[in-house]
Amino acid sequence: MATVSPVLSRTAEGIPYILWENVATGDTLNPYAVSARLGLDAAVQFAGTFGGATVKLQVSNDNTTYFDMKDTGATTVSATAAAIFNFSSAAVYFRPAIASGSANAVDIYLVLRGNAQA
Repeated sequence: MATVSPVLSRTAEGIPYILWENVATGDTLNPYAVSARLGLDAAVQFAGTFGGATVKLQVSNDNTTYFDMKDTGATTVSATAAAIFNFSSAAVYFRPAIASGSANAVDIYLVLRGNAQA
């Protein structure tokens, strides 16, 4: 069991994204705090080896109580295989959660778009 912190990266085109890499059941997943007005439009992609795991995205404004994120169709952002979800959120904290399964290594890519001005 490891602690996985989000890493801010950029695509070859310069588009920023947040990555939690090689997440496994039992890992502690640190949240990402949004520091600018981002998240007006967003997408999360789950990829990798699931090994029977369920991975979801959660949000919070106080970094204590987390709620399951819903996509634009009001469906919980949750996957048992590779998937991508679009959503909109003004939440401050984002974190993935993983449950069940074994021998898994899931990558979670989070892209937040919006007005980055303070």
